[in-house]
Amino acid sequence: MINKEILKNLKYFEKTPLIHYINYSLTEDAERNILNGWLPECMEDKWLSYSIENCVYVHRSWSGHLMYKFTIYNNTIDYIEIAMDDFVNMTDERKIETFFDLLPFLSEPHSKNTQNI
Repeated sequence: MINKEILKNLKYFEKTPLIHYINYSLTEDAERNILNGWLPECMEDKWLSYSIENCVYVHRSWSGHLMYKFTIYNNTIDYIEIAMDDFVNMTDERKIETFFDLLPFLSEPHSKNTQNI
């Protein structure tokens, strides 16, 4: 379980997020691993993720800013919400590309980091 003290230091969307529809299918293992979340262990681990029920939150580990939010239903991610806040200095295309680069990592088993709330 993630320490709920960590949650109070996280930052959530300040501006309306960009909605990007992806209709992305997951295996049962990938869904379970994503929902288990990821707690960074060192500075090189740039992401922190956790789920509340089937809603997944992905934050930058060093700043705590929420970058991505998505919900998994029936092994599918229909759309992602992407940060449009001022701290993000990337094009929309790069934000989407980064999410797809990150998704395989989140889909891996992270047994030491299980943190589903």
